Amino acid sequence: MRLLNSISLKLIVTSLFVFILTVMFGLAVLLQYRSENRIFDSLSDKLISAHIEYVHTNLFNFLKVPIQANASIEMTMQELLSGGMVNLDEFESPLMSAMKRVFPYFPQLSLVAFGAVNGDYIGVSRETITDTYTLILKDKRTRGALNFYSGMGTQNPVIKTSEEYDPRTRPWFREVNASRKPSWTRAYWDMDAIRGVSISYSSPVYNMDNRYVGVISSDIKLNRFNRYLQQIPNLGNGVIFIVNDNNEIISHSTIEKPVTRPESDLPEQDRAHLLTPENSESAIIRTIAPYLSHSEYNKMTLNIDHGTYYGRIVSFGKELGLHNWRIVVAIPQTDFVGQLNDERRITFSMIFIIFLLGVTLAWIILSRVTTPIQYVATQARPLARQKWSPAHQSRFELKEIKQLNDAFNEMSSTLSAAFSRLEHQVYYDSVTGLLSKEGLQKQLQTLSSQNNITIWEGLILLSLDNINLVNNSLGYQKGEALLCEFVKQLQEIIPPYTLLARVNDVEFAVCYPKNDGVEIDEEEINRYVHIYANSRGCGSEHPLFAGNVGLVKYEFDDQTLAINLRHASVALVTARKKGAGAYEIYRPEMMSRAVENTQMLRELNQAELNQELRVYFQPIIDLHNAEVIGAEALIRWHSKAYGVVPPYVFIPLAEDSGLILSIGRWVLRESCRQLALKIASGWPNDFNIHINVSARQLYQADFYDVIIATLNEFRLSACNLTIELTESVLLEKGTFISEQLGRIRALGISVAIDDFGSGFSSLSYLHCLQFDCLKIDRDFVSGILKSARNEAIISSVIRLAKGLGVPLIAEGIETKEVADRLYELGCPRGQGYYFGRPIPLDEWQAPGIVK
Repeated sequence: MRLLNSISLKLIVTSLFVFILTVMFGLAVLLQYRSENRIFDSLSDKLISAHIEYVHTNLFNFLKVPIQANASIEMTMQELLSGGMVNLDEFESPLMSAMKRVFPYFPQLSLVAFGAVNGDYIGVSRETITDTYTLILKDKRTRGALNFYSGMGTQNPVIKTSEEYDPRTRPWFREVNASRKPSWTRAYWDMDAIRGVSISYSSPVYNMDNRYVGVISSDIKLNRFNRYLQQIPNLGNGVIFIVNDNNEIISHSTIEKPVTRPESDLPEQDRAHLLTPENSESAIIRTIAPYLSHSEYNKMTLNIDHGTYYGRIVSFGKELGLHNWRIVVAIPQTDFVGQLNDERRITFSMIFIIFLLGVTLAWIILSRVTTPIQYVATQARPLARQKWSPAHQSRFELKEIKQLNDAFNEMSSTLSAAFSRLEHQVYYDSVTGLLSKEGLQKQLQTLSSQNNITIWEGLILLSLDNINLVNNSLGYQKGEALLCEFVKQLQEIIPPYTLLARVNDVEFAVCYPKNDGVEIDEEEINRYVHIYANSRGCGSEHPLFAGNVGLVKYEFDDQTLAINLRHASVALVTARKKGAGAYEIYRPEMMSRAVENTQMLRELNQAELNQELRVYFQPIIDLHNAEVIGAEALIRWHSKAYGVVPPYVFIPLAEDSGLILSIGRWVLRESCRQLALKIASGWPNDFNIHINVSARQLYQADFYDVIIATLNEFRLSACNLTIELTESVLLEKGTFISEQLGRIRALGISVAIDDFGSGFSSLSYLHCLQFDCLKIDRDFVSGILKSARNEAIISSVIRLAKGLGVPLIAEGIETKEVADRLYELGCPRGQGYYFGRPIPLDEWQAPGIVK
């Protein structure tokens, strides 16, 4: 570091500039080199593509001739094959016509022939040297022998005879005869005067009655294509060759040593031995040979004899029915580079000279500008240390330096104001002016560093849960007014030296310092609870304060604040379960329970996927005649991790997390599925099942559509379904639930109010909720024989139900005496363990009289 401090700005900047200039020129040279290589690659690619296109077109036309010949001959022969017999006398003319008049300018077509299914054979061979035509025949006229005639008629002398020839055993006939599809044979040595490599194209022949009669075969000489390859323009020192699927060379542009030809009376189509790339006389072909066995190589750059070659392998023949034929081209770089290497050396020399001139000029210019810049740069150091004091006036009169100095002064002032605003936004709440969560942490650290307060003995967390409701219903202006009024009342009751902060949107923290003379006892806690109980709001339009209190009575400091906030939050969640305005003191088991609930919720989330959920059904009885008239669907969870989990444990978790939506849809569908199976087996068509529905389900816009889709899926009637509303539904306000229930009841689905009488506001909802059935809470039913008060309440509810014209179901009947007493009071229906425990519907007998 000291060495760097002693080096002048001029040297550093100049050295850096030289370095950058060196890198730039180096990159320029590299890019030039790469550009030239890309040009080489592009030129080679274009040249190779041109060669490949040329070869592809000519080879395609070359190999298309036998296909066209077969098609032409087949059309003529079909007219001659109208009868059931095949007369080879009539085929001599179309075969001769194809060779002499239809394809006279295609010398590669050396033979056209027809083999019948009975073993007869006729062919016309063209001698490519003298362009003469001869007949090859095997039928009853030749007594089963294959005769080679010197001319086109049987009157010409026979020049060769083969007694054992059967066209049906030849590959050109055998493969088509088996598949009845056109195909190519493998390359083989033919029998004419120059004994070249040929290939046959064969296709089936059908008569006018679409009866298969034989195979047409046309032969072409592949080695005649060599002259095409050798005469390609601009091929230079490059090579082109064609290989088949056995990596044998079919045609090539190079001079190769002749391959030993087999000596046989008949062409050896099954055992032709052609030249392979590995045995080529060309070093280029031998180098490319290993790439032919790997289909992933289609482009390559080869180094052969200290020269660079660009190679390409392209598939060919698929459209002609040839399998895995490939055209291979290799072009040396020297064929198209020419004199570019000399020009490259001249270019690089000029670049180096320009580089030296640039370095010299840079040294002169930088010497004139670095000295004043160095002075101004020292003025920027305070900004790096967040010291926003303005810089001193520069003693240099250069216009640019003065502008730079003024910019530093302006930037210093702007940054100072911006950082102050940002810090205030981070550490203070913009609505209430209270400390934020980050501000509370910062304040505790500040007090600890000043040794004012280091230990805090308690933390109270309060919530204002209805702030979001006010924001959504009355607007954010009313919500902020409610928020400020709540904070005002908090500030009136908090003791001195405590810290009040808004830690999130709905929660406020109060930190109590140690040894301040204030103890967090029940009286102190009730001061906060009374805010909810005695709240007056901010005017008649505002709802009352709704929330809870959670507190931690452990000592903490600035390092453990986050942990205590978390503990207080757990206590606050527990307090919410008691109802609005309740409080709870944190205990370690609360955190364990919270962790356990989180783990259980994770398992519950997978319960449906793991097929751990079950639906049990408890019968609903007509107390008049003890007849089963319906059933209530009750969900059960058989967890692999926890065993059988009671509904009162996991249902609240599902409600809080939102899983109740997917679970509710599953219960609805599974209950309807099972009921549909029972009705199909003979149960009454009007059998009714009761399904519990939560408020969150009713609030879903697609709940109505889900019910319709489920009933339609299982072909159930609306009279088969009753939905039961939980107590939480009765505590919801607004018109949406009423509208939703109206749409559901319009379908013919019944609506039952479950646990009637357990909530303080149930009666107030009867005038605005649409329902078809009441279910009286089991707590009243279980005490009917012991409490005259319970009996009076049940009697009143029975009269109320009769007055409203809706049936009443008493839940929790466990003894015959309770059932009899309910019937005497006029209760029409009942449900409970006395009549039957919840069991799967598959275990039910057919509905009837309960004995």
